[in-house]
Amino acid sequence: MSSMSSCNLHRGCERAVNVRPQRGAATLIVVSALFFIVALVAAYANRNLIFEQRTSANQQRSTLAFEAADAGVEWAVAMLNVGRIDASCQPLNDNTASSFRDRYLEINATTGMVQPRPNLAAGSLPTCVDNGTQWLCSCPATGAPSVAAPATGIVAPAFRLRFVQRPANRPGTIWVEVQACTRLDDDCLSFGPANAVNTVSGEGRARTTVLLALRSALPSLPVATLTAPGTVDLDNTAVRISNPLRGNSLSLAIQAGVALIKDSALVLVLPAGELVSPGPQVLWPDPSFVNAAGPNGERWFGSLFGIQAAVYSTQPASLILNCSSPCNANTVREVAARNPGRILWAQGNVNLNGGAALGSAAEPVILVVEGDLETSNIQINGLVYGRKTNWSFKDTGTNTSLRGAVIAENNLVLSGSLELIRDADILDQLRWRHGSFVRVPGGWRDY
Repeated sequence: MSSMSSCNLHRGCERAVNVRPQRGAATLIVVSALFFIVALVAAYANRNLIFEQRTSANQQRSTLAFEAADAGVEWAVAMLNVGRIDASCQPLNDNTASSFRDRYLEINATTGMVQPRPNLAAGSLPTCVDNGTQWLCSCPATGAPSVAAPATGIVAPAFRLRFVQRPANRPGTIWVEVQACTRLDDDCLSFGPANAVNTVSGEGRARTTVLLALRSALPSLPVATLTAPGTVDLDNTAVRISNPLRGNSLSLAIQAGVALIKDSALVLVLPAGELVSPGPQVLWPDPSFVNAAGPNGERWFGSLFGIQAAVYSTQPASLILNCSSPCNANTVREVAARNPGRILWAQGNVNLNGGAALGSAAEPVILVVEGDLETSNIQINGLVYGRKTNWSFKDTGTNTSLRGAVIAENNLVLSGSLELIRDADILDQLRWRHGSFVRVPGGWRDY
Protein backbone atom coordinates (compact mmCIF):
# COMPACT_ATOMS: atom_id res chain seq x y z
CA MET A 1 0.00 0.00 0.00
CA SER A 2 2.59 2.32 0.89
CA SER A 3 4.59 1.66 -2.30
CA MET A 4 1.55 2.13 -4.54
CA SER A 5 0.70 5.30 -2.81
CA SER A 6 4.24 6.43 -3.33
CA CYS A 7 4.06 5.55 -7.05
CA ASN A 8 0.77 7.30 -7.45
CA LEU A 9 2.20 10.21 -5.76
CA HIS A 10 5.22 10.21 -8.08
CA ARG A 11 3.01 10.04 -11.18
CA GLY A 12 0.98 12.90 -9.91
CA CYS A 13 4.07 14.84 -9.27
CA GLU A 14 5.36 13.92 -12.73
CA ARG A 15 2.16 15.15 -14.32
CA ALA A 16 2.39 18.36 -12.35
CA VAL A 17 5.93 18.89 -13.46
CA ASN A 18 5.07 18.28 -17.14
CA VAL A 19 2.37 20.98 -17.13
CA ARG A 20 4.53 23.90 -15.92
CA PRO A 21 6.46 24.74 -19.19
CA GLN A 22 3.19 25.42 -21.03
CA ARG A 23 2.35 28.42 -18.87
CA GLY A 24 4.76 30.87 -20.78
CA ALA A 25 3.09 30.56 -24.20
CA ALA A 26 0.51 33.25 -23.51
CA THR A 27 3.19 35.59 -22.26
CA LEU A 28 5.24 35.03 -25.39
CA ILE A 29 2.26 35.82 -27.57
CA VAL A 30 1.51 38.99 -25.62
CA VAL A 31 5.13 40.14 -25.73
CA SER A 32 5.36 39.44 -29.45
CA ALA A 33 2.18 41.44 -30.03
CA LEU A 34 3.58 44.32 -28.01
CA PHE A 35 6.85 44.26 -29.95
CA PHE A 36 4.86 44.27 -33.19
CA ILE A 37 2.83 47.26 -32.05
CA VAL A 38 5.99 49.09 -30.97
CA ALA A 39 7.54 48.34 -34.36
CA LEU A 40 4.47 49.72 -36.12
CA VAL A 41 4.57 52.88 -33.98
CA ALA A 42 8.30 53.31 -34.67
CA ALA A 43 7.79 52.79 -38.39
CA TYR A 44 4.90 55.28 -38.44
CA ALA A 45 6.93 57.82 -36.43
CA ASN A 46 9.87 57.37 -38.79
CA ARG A 47 7.57 57.85 -41.77
CA ASN A 48 6.20 61.07 -40.26
CA LEU A 49 9.73 62.24 -39.49
CA ILE A 50 10.85 61.67 -43.08
CA PHE A 51 7.69 63.37 -44.35
CA GLU A 52 8.30 66.37 -42.09
CA GLN A 53 11.92 66.56 -43.20
CA ARG A 54 10.91 66.55 -46.84
CA THR A 55 8.17 69.09 -46.19
CA SER A 56 10.64 71.34 -44.36
CA ALA A 57 13.16 71.02 -47.18
CA ASN A 58 10.48 71.84 -49.77
CA GLN A 59 9.31 74.79 -47.71
CA GLN A 60 12.86 76.05 -47.36
CA ARG A 61 13.50 75.85 -51.09
CA SER A 62 10.13 77.39 -51.88
CA THR A 63 10.87 80.28 -49.51
CA LEU A 64 14.35 80.72 -50.97
CA ALA A 65 12.91 80.87 -54.48
CA PHE A 66 10.25 83.39 -53.44
CA GLU A 67 12.79 85.59 -51.66
CA ALA A 68 15.11 85.38 -54.67
CA ALA A 69 12.26 86.52 -56.95
CA ASP A 70 11.52 89.47 -54.67
CA ALA A 71 15.23 90.29 -54.53
CA GLY A 72 15.21 90.25 -58.34
CA VAL A 73 12.50 92.92 -58.40
CA GLU A 74 14.43 95.14 -55.99
CA TRP A 75 17.61 94.60 -58.01
CA ALA A 76 15.82 95.53 -61.25
CA VAL A 77 14.48 98.77 -59.72
CA ALA A 78 17.94 99.67 -58.43
CA MET A 79 19.61 98.92 -61.77
CA LEU A 80 17.09 101.07 -63.66
CA ASN A 81 18.30 104.05 -61.62
CA VAL A 82 22.07 103.71 -62.11
CA GLY A 83 24.46 104.85 -64.83
CA ARG A 84 26.39 103.02 -67.51
CA ILE A 85 27.29 99.38 -66.80
CA ASP A 86 29.41 96.55 -68.20
CA ALA A 87 28.38 92.99 -69.07
CA SER A 88 28.63 92.02 -65.37
CA CYS A 89 26.19 94.78 -64.39
CA GLN A 90 28.96 96.78 -62.69
CA PRO A 91 29.40 100.57 -63.00
CA LEU A 92 31.56 101.48 -65.96
CA ASN A 93 33.49 104.64 -66.76
CA ASP A 94 32.90 104.35 -70.49
CA ASN A 95 30.66 106.84 -72.25
CA THR A 96 30.12 104.44 -75.16
CA ALA A 97 28.49 101.81 -72.93
CA SER A 98 24.77 101.83 -72.23
CA SER A 99 22.95 102.10 -68.95
CA PHE A 100 20.74 99.26 -67.72
CA ARG A 101 17.70 101.40 -68.56
CA ASP A 102 18.79 102.06 -72.13
CA ARG A 103 20.00 98.50 -72.64
CA TYR A 104 16.64 96.88 -71.92
CA LEU A 105 14.01 99.62 -72.32
CA GLU A 106 12.96 102.10 -74.99
CA ILE A 107 11.16 105.25 -73.84
CA ASN A 108 9.35 107.40 -76.37
CA ALA A 109 10.31 111.02 -75.65
CA THR A 110 7.06 112.28 -77.22
CA THR A 111 4.44 109.97 -75.71
CA GLY A 112 6.28 108.64 -72.67
CA MET A 113 5.39 105.04 -73.56
CA VAL A 114 7.87 102.49 -72.23
CA GLN A 115 8.51 99.17 -73.93
CA PRO A 116 11.18 96.45 -73.97
CA ARG A 117 13.92 97.38 -76.41
CA PRO A 118 12.72 95.99 -79.77
CA ASN A 119 16.16 95.10 -81.13
CA LEU A 120 17.22 93.17 -78.03
CA ALA A 121 18.42 89.68 -78.97
CA ALA A 122 16.22 86.80 -77.85
CA GLY A 123 17.47 85.30 -74.61
CA SER A 124 19.50 88.40 -73.64
CA LEU A 125 17.98 88.57 -70.19
CA PRO A 126 19.64 89.81 -66.99
CA THR A 127 20.48 86.89 -64.70
CA CYS A 128 21.98 86.68 -61.19
CA VAL A 129 23.03 83.83 -58.87
CA ASP A 130 24.08 83.69 -55.21
CA ASN A 131 27.31 81.68 -55.01
CA GLY A 132 27.24 81.50 -51.23
CA THR A 133 29.42 84.59 -50.80
CA GLN A 134 27.97 87.22 -53.11
CA TRP A 135 25.54 87.73 -55.98
CA LEU A 136 27.07 87.42 -59.43
CA CYS A 137 25.14 88.94 -62.34
CA SER A 138 25.17 89.14 -66.11
CA CYS A 139 23.58 91.95 -68.15
CA PRO A 140 24.05 90.89 -71.79
CA ALA A 141 23.40 93.35 -74.59
CA THR A 142 23.57 90.48 -77.07
CA GLY A 143 23.58 86.74 -76.58
CA ALA A 144 22.66 84.61 -73.59
CA PRO A 145 23.61 85.61 -70.03
CA SER A 146 26.95 84.33 -68.78
CA VAL A 147 27.20 83.72 -65.04
CA ALA A 148 29.82 81.61 -63.30
CA ALA A 149 28.14 78.49 -61.85
CA PRO A 150 28.51 78.20 -58.04
CA ALA A 151 30.15 75.21 -56.37
CA THR A 152 28.18 71.98 -56.51
CA GLY A 153 26.48 70.70 -53.39
CA ILE A 154 25.22 74.08 -52.17
CA VAL A 155 21.84 75.70 -52.49
CA ALA A 156 22.44 78.64 -54.85
CA PRO A 157 19.29 80.74 -55.54
CA ALA A 158 19.20 82.46 -58.93
CA PHE A 159 16.82 84.76 -60.78
CA ARG A 160 16.24 85.97 -64.32
CA LEU A 161 14.09 88.95 -65.37
CA ARG A 162 12.42 90.44 -68.38
CA PHE A 163 10.32 93.55 -69.09
CA VAL A 164 6.81 93.25 -70.49
CA GLN A 165 4.52 95.87 -72.02
CA ARG A 166 0.77 95.29 -71.85
CA PRO A 167 -1.94 96.98 -73.92
CA ALA A 168 -3.36 98.82 -70.91
CA ASN A 169 0.00 100.32 -69.92
CA ARG A 170 0.02 104.03 -69.23
CA PRO A 171 2.88 106.34 -70.23
CA GLY A 172 5.92 105.86 -68.05
CA THR A 173 4.98 102.35 -66.84
CA ILE A 174 6.39 98.90 -67.57
CA TRP A 175 5.96 95.41 -66.04
CA VAL A 176 8.95 93.46 -64.80
CA GLU A 177 8.71 89.67 -64.47
CA VAL A 178 11.21 87.78 -62.33
CA GLN A 179 11.64 84.02 -62.48
CA ALA A 180 13.62 82.52 -59.59
CA CYS A 181 14.97 79.05 -58.85
CA THR A 182 17.09 77.50 -56.11
CA ARG A 183 19.60 76.45 -58.75
CA LEU A 184 21.20 78.17 -61.73
CA ASP A 185 19.36 76.18 -64.39
CA ASP A 186 18.02 77.44 -67.71
CA ASP A 187 15.00 75.10 -67.61
CA CYS A 188 14.08 76.23 -64.12
CA LEU A 189 14.61 79.93 -64.97
CA SER A 190 12.77 79.86 -68.30
CA PHE A 191 9.66 82.02 -68.72
CA GLY A 192 7.11 79.35 -69.57
CA PRO A 193 3.46 79.52 -68.45
CA ALA A 194 3.18 80.68 -64.86
CA ASN A 195 1.47 77.42 -63.86
CA ALA A 196 3.91 75.16 -65.73
CA VAL A 197 5.13 72.08 -63.87
CA ASN A 198 8.66 72.39 -62.51
CA THR A 199 10.67 69.91 -64.54
CA VAL A 200 13.80 70.37 -62.42
CA SER A 201 13.55 67.78 -59.68
CA GLY A 202 14.07 68.85 -56.08
CA GLU A 203 14.30 72.60 -56.75
CA GLY A 204 12.03 75.44 -55.70
CA ARG A 205 10.71 77.91 -58.26
CA ALA A 206 8.79 81.19 -57.98
CA ARG A 207 7.66 84.02 -60.25
CA THR A 208 6.87 87.61 -59.32
CA THR A 209 5.37 90.32 -61.53
CA VAL A 210 5.55 94.00 -60.54
CA LEU A 211 4.39 97.19 -62.26
CA LEU A 212 7.06 99.89 -62.33
CA ALA A 213 6.62 103.58 -63.12
CA LEU A 214 9.03 106.36 -63.99
CA ARG A 215 8.74 109.16 -61.43
CA SER A 216 9.43 112.05 -63.79
CA ALA A 217 12.26 114.41 -62.90
CA LEU A 218 10.34 117.25 -64.59
CA PRO A 219 6.59 116.58 -64.44
CA SER A 220 5.68 120.25 -65.02
CA LEU A 221 7.33 121.93 -68.01
CA PRO A 222 8.17 125.64 -67.82
CA VAL A 223 6.39 127.67 -70.47
CA ALA A 224 9.07 130.36 -70.63
CA THR A 225 12.73 130.24 -71.50
CA LEU A 226 13.64 131.99 -68.26
CA THR A 227 11.37 131.72 -65.21
CA ALA A 228 11.60 133.17 -61.70
CA PRO A 229 8.87 133.83 -59.09
CA GLY A 230 10.84 136.79 -57.72
CA THR A 231 12.78 139.55 -59.50
CA VAL A 232 14.74 138.96 -62.69
CA ASP A 233 17.64 141.39 -62.97
CA LEU A 234 19.10 141.57 -66.49
CA ASP A 235 20.81 144.90 -66.00
CA ASN A 236 24.12 145.30 -67.90
CA THR A 237 23.50 142.00 -69.64
CA ALA A 238 23.87 141.22 -73.33
CA VAL A 239 21.53 138.25 -73.58
CA ARG A 240 19.53 136.86 -76.46
CA ILE A 241 16.40 134.94 -75.43
CA SER A 242 14.11 133.02 -77.73
CA ASN A 243 11.24 130.59 -77.41
CA PRO A 244 10.50 128.89 -80.75
CA LEU A 245 6.84 128.11 -81.18
CA ARG A 246 5.65 124.54 -81.45
CA GLY A 247 2.02 124.11 -82.41
CA ASN A 248 -0.19 126.71 -80.74
CA SER A 249 1.87 127.06 -77.57
CA LEU A 250 2.43 130.51 -76.06
CA SER A 251 5.85 131.93 -76.86
CA LEU A 252 7.15 133.39 -73.60
CA ALA A 253 10.77 134.45 -73.27
CA ILE A 254 10.73 135.70 -69.65
CA GLN A 255 8.22 135.03 -66.90
CA ALA A 256 8.88 136.96 -63.68
CA GLY A 257 6.71 137.00 -60.60
CA VAL A 258 7.66 140.38 -59.08
CA ALA A 259 9.75 142.60 -61.37
CA LEU A 260 11.96 142.66 -64.43
CA ILE A 261 15.03 144.90 -64.49
CA LYS A 262 16.51 145.26 -67.95
CA ASP A 263 18.38 147.56 -70.24
CA SER A 264 18.73 148.00 -73.98
CA ALA A 265 21.12 145.04 -74.26
CA LEU A 266 18.24 142.58 -73.90
CA VAL A 267 17.23 141.09 -77.25
CA LEU A 268 14.20 138.86 -77.71
CA VAL A 269 14.26 136.70 -80.80
CA LEU A 270 11.18 135.36 -82.55
CA PRO A 271 11.34 131.90 -84.17
CA ALA A 272 11.85 133.48 -87.58
CA GLY A 273 14.79 135.48 -86.22
CA GLU A 274 12.98 138.86 -86.22
CA LEU A 275 14.17 141.14 -83.44
CA VAL A 276 11.44 142.77 -81.37
CA SER A 277 11.32 144.97 -78.33
CA PRO A 278 10.09 143.48 -75.05
CA GLY A 279 6.40 142.94 -75.44
CA PRO A 280 4.27 139.85 -75.85
CA GLN A 281 7.18 137.54 -75.01
CA VAL A 282 7.72 139.02 -71.56
CA LEU A 283 5.29 138.53 -68.67
CA TRP A 284 5.77 140.44 -65.41
CA PRO A 285 4.57 140.77 -62.79
CA ASP A 286 2.82 137.43 -63.06
CA PRO A 287 -0.05 137.29 -60.54
CA SER A 288 -0.11 133.50 -60.72
CA PHE A 289 3.34 133.39 -59.08
CA VAL A 290 3.87 133.56 -55.36
CA ASN A 291 7.02 135.32 -54.21
CA ALA A 292 9.22 132.38 -53.30
CA ALA A 293 11.37 134.23 -50.80
CA GLY A 294 11.68 132.42 -47.49
CA PRO A 295 9.58 129.34 -46.73
CA ASN A 296 7.53 129.68 -49.91
CA GLY A 297 10.54 128.47 -51.89
CA GLU A 298 9.65 124.90 -50.98
CA ARG A 299 6.14 125.50 -52.29
CA TRP A 300 7.57 126.77 -55.58
CA PHE A 301 9.89 123.79 -55.87
CA GLY A 302 7.01 121.40 -55.18
CA SER A 303 4.80 123.06 -57.79
CA LEU A 304 7.41 122.37 -60.47
CA PHE A 305 8.74 118.97 -59.46
CA GLY A 306 5.75 117.58 -57.53
CA ILE A 307 7.90 116.66 -54.54
CA GLN A 308 9.79 118.31 -51.69
CA ALA A 309 13.36 119.33 -52.39
CA ALA A 310 14.80 117.10 -49.64
CA VAL A 311 13.06 114.06 -51.13
CA TYR A 312 13.87 115.04 -54.71
CA SER A 313 17.59 115.30 -53.97
CA THR A 314 17.72 111.87 -52.30
CA GLN A 315 15.65 109.88 -54.80
CA PRO A 316 17.42 106.91 -56.42
CA ALA A 317 18.14 108.76 -59.67
CA SER A 318 19.70 111.81 -58.01
CA LEU A 319 23.47 112.30 -57.80
CA ILE A 320 24.81 114.64 -55.13
CA LEU A 321 27.88 116.64 -56.20
CA ASN A 322 30.02 118.06 -53.43
CA CYS A 323 30.83 121.52 -54.71
CA SER A 324 32.23 123.06 -51.51
CA SER A 325 35.06 124.00 -53.83
CA PRO A 326 33.34 125.06 -57.07
CA CYS A 327 32.67 122.10 -59.35
CA ASN A 328 34.27 122.69 -62.74
CA ALA A 329 33.00 121.78 -66.17
CA ASN A 330 35.09 118.60 -66.44
CA THR A 331 33.66 117.19 -63.21
CA VAL A 332 30.06 117.96 -64.07
CA ARG A 333 30.46 116.82 -67.66
CA GLU A 334 32.05 113.50 -66.64
CA VAL A 335 29.35 112.69 -64.08
CA ALA A 336 26.58 113.63 -66.53
CA ALA A 337 28.09 111.51 -69.32
CA ARG A 338 28.35 108.42 -67.08
CA ASN A 339 24.80 108.76 -65.77
CA PRO A 340 22.25 109.44 -68.53
CA GLY A 341 18.72 109.98 -67.30
CA ARG A 342 19.79 110.98 -63.79
CA ILE A 343 19.59 114.28 -61.88
CA LEU A 344 22.70 116.28 -60.92
CA TRP A 345 22.35 118.12 -57.61
CA ALA A 346 25.28 120.46 -56.92
CA GLN A 347 25.81 121.42 -53.27
CA GLY A 348 27.74 124.65 -53.72
CA ASN A 349 28.93 126.79 -56.62
CA VAL A 350 29.42 125.52 -60.17
CA ASN A 351 31.87 126.92 -62.72
CA LEU A 352 31.21 125.57 -66.23
CA ASN A 353 34.41 126.94 -67.70
CA GLY A 354 34.37 125.90 -71.33
CA GLY A 355 35.19 122.70 -73.15
CA ALA A 356 32.83 120.21 -74.76
CA ALA A 357 29.09 120.56 -74.42
CA LEU A 358 27.32 119.60 -71.22
CA GLY A 359 24.58 117.18 -72.25
CA SER A 360 23.22 116.71 -75.75
CA ALA A 361 19.91 116.78 -77.59
CA ALA A 362 19.60 113.00 -77.10
CA GLU A 363 20.88 112.99 -73.50
CA PRO A 364 20.19 116.39 -71.90
CA VAL A 365 20.89 117.14 -68.24
CA ILE A 366 19.01 118.43 -65.24
CA LEU A 367 21.35 120.51 -63.09
CA VAL A 368 20.14 121.83 -59.73
CA VAL A 369 22.57 124.35 -58.21
CA GLU A 370 22.42 125.36 -54.56
CA GLY A 371 25.07 128.04 -55.02
CA ASP A 372 25.92 130.39 -57.86
CA LEU A 373 26.54 129.40 -61.48
CA GLU A 374 29.32 130.75 -63.68
CA THR A 375 29.74 129.82 -67.34
CA SER A 376 32.22 130.54 -70.08
CA ASN A 377 32.18 129.43 -73.73
CA ILE A 378 30.14 126.27 -73.26
CA GLN A 379 27.02 124.73 -74.77
CA ILE A 380 24.48 123.46 -72.19
CA ASN A 381 21.63 121.17 -73.22
CA GLY A 382 19.02 120.75 -70.52
CA LEU A 383 17.42 122.48 -67.56
CA VAL A 384 19.34 124.57 -65.02
CA TYR A 385 17.61 125.32 -61.70
CA GLY A 386 19.04 127.75 -59.12
CA ARG A 387 18.01 127.42 -55.45
CA LYS A 388 19.83 130.38 -53.95
CA THR A 389 17.64 133.26 -52.72
CA ASN A 390 19.52 135.75 -54.89
CA TRP A 391 20.90 133.42 -57.53
CA SER A 392 23.75 134.70 -59.67
CA PHE A 393 24.01 133.27 -63.18
CA LYS A 394 27.16 134.90 -64.55
CA ASP A 395 28.70 134.35 -67.96
CA THR A 396 32.27 135.46 -68.54
CA GLY A 397 32.65 134.26 -72.15
CA THR A 398 31.32 135.29 -75.50
CA ASN A 399 30.15 131.97 -76.91
CA THR A 400 27.88 130.43 -74.27
CA SER A 401 24.41 129.13 -75.02
CA LEU A 402 21.78 127.07 -73.25
CA ARG A 403 19.11 125.04 -75.00
CA GLY A 404 16.31 123.98 -72.67
CA ALA A 405 15.24 126.33 -69.90
CA VAL A 406 16.47 128.29 -66.88
CA ILE A 407 14.48 128.44 -63.63
CA ALA A 408 15.24 130.31 -60.43
CA GLU A 409 13.64 129.47 -57.11
CA ASN A 410 13.72 133.08 -55.91
CA ASN A 411 15.44 136.09 -57.47
CA LEU A 412 17.77 135.87 -60.46
CA VAL A 413 20.69 138.15 -61.29
CA LEU A 414 21.89 137.42 -64.81
CA SER A 415 25.08 138.99 -66.07
CA GLY A 416 27.38 138.56 -69.05
CA SER A 417 26.67 137.60 -72.61
CA LEU A 418 24.85 134.40 -73.53
CA GLU A 419 22.01 132.97 -75.57
CA LEU A 420 19.03 131.21 -73.96
CA ILE A 421 16.75 129.10 -76.16
CA ARG A 422 13.73 127.21 -74.91
CA ASP A 423 13.93 123.80 -76.57
CA ALA A 424 10.65 121.88 -76.35
CA ASP A 425 12.22 118.62 -77.56
CA ILE A 426 14.87 118.70 -74.86
CA LEU A 427 12.29 119.46 -72.19
CA ASP A 428 10.22 116.50 -73.42
CA GLN A 429 13.30 114.30 -73.06
CA LEU A 430 13.67 115.46 -69.48
CA ARG A 431 10.00 114.92 -68.76
CA TRP A 432 9.67 111.39 -70.11
CA ARG A 433 13.14 109.89 -69.83
CA HIS A 434 14.64 111.41 -66.65
CA GLY A 435 13.73 110.41 -63.13
CA SER A 436 13.50 107.36 -60.86
CA PHE A 437 11.76 104.08 -61.55
CA VAL A 438 9.69 102.97 -58.56
CA ARG A 439 7.18 100.26 -57.69
CA VAL A 440 3.53 101.09 -58.27
CA PRO A 441 1.52 100.40 -55.09
CA GLY A 442 -0.83 97.48 -55.73
CA GLY A 443 0.89 96.55 -59.00
CA TRP A 444 2.36 93.30 -57.68
CA ARG A 445 1.55 89.63 -57.77
CA ASP A 446 3.36 86.33 -57.24
CA TYR A 447 0.98 83.86 -58.84
